[in-house]
Amino acid sequence: MPELKASKLMKSNQGRRLISHIVEKIDGKFAINAHDKLLALCGWVFEYIFEPVYQHDPRIFYQKNFHRFIAMFCYLWFQDENSNAKDALVQFQAFMRSKDIGDAPFLFEFKGGAISGKPHPFELIQRFATGHKETISRDIANIKKHTTDNGTWTLDLSASGLWSHLNYWGRQKMPLTVICDDSKPLRAIERDLDDVGRNAAIERARVLLGAQGLGWDFAKPLEFVDSRAHPSVQIADILASTTVFVYSSGLPKGLEATGEIMDRGMLQDSIFPDYDLVKLESDNAKIDYAVLYELAATAEGRGTGVSIEEYYQIVEKGVSSGELKFE
Repeated sequence: MPELKASKLMKSNQGRRLISHIVEKIDGKFAINAHDKLLALCGWVFEYIFEPVYQHDPRIFYQKNFHRFIAMFCYLWFQDENSNAKDALVQFQAFMRSKDIGDAPFLFEFKGGAISGKPHPFELIQRFATGHKETISRDIANIKKHTTDNGTWTLDLSASGLWSHLNYWGRQKMPLTVICDDSKPLRAIERDLDDVGRNAAIERARVLLGAQGLGWDFAKPLEFVDSRAHPSVQIADILASTTVFVYSSGLPKGLEATGEIMDRGMLQDSIFPDYDLVKLESDNAKIDYAVLYELAATAEGRGTGVSIEEYYQIVEKGVSSGELKFE
């Protein structure tokens, strides 16, 4: 049977009616995990640059949402036409694929003298990465040793999407039968989705993020199919491609009810921009910026010398009292 694609169906009234009909019929029986690809890529900046330096206990950064602050400022900077964003983005992607810091000199070979004034947050990230490049390099080298795919598919989002769905449907407390459109990335990490690999990922999410209620069991091994011969996978593809279409082009007039149904099915760990995280007039953003400044200064041997937990307390108190201000 021919594949149904939302990008084609959205071009006609008949196609849009078909999408609405499908979505209405499965209301409450589906879940969507969607990501802004660039923001998802920026999320790796914290995990692969900051976390190796604090790998023994990075929990406070996740508890304070500092990882999201870093991701959002990278997201903004990578889209800045006046910056060197294009080259930096290409280098970061090359680094993520090769796990070689030599592929990203823009991050790991920063030369700008001593910190002064109020640097852009991305400059502080560069300073941190450069100051800790040896530690980061050693940690990243271990990825190939401890992952079943040798880190080949690090930038692919299908694995994180499947993780979200498995945890969501696992709450039903019934063994899952999982059918996927054939995928090299998912085949590569299939062994990590059961037993030891699954349990290690769940423990990491529980410790770092405080996540509860995670886990699943399979009724049988994952089944990979050709979506053209599998109607239920085609329906999933219609949901996915409709989400992409709406996010990039907007919701067509007349599909408001369909949009509301899809919103209800959107998983909470979908990744979309949150600009409130980087409004430096807000107290939380002021605190995050001050912490980033301290981390960069420490990487260059100019920090205060206090623990990051104590520094958070000092900054939070200063911002709350109005003693710490940003001009």
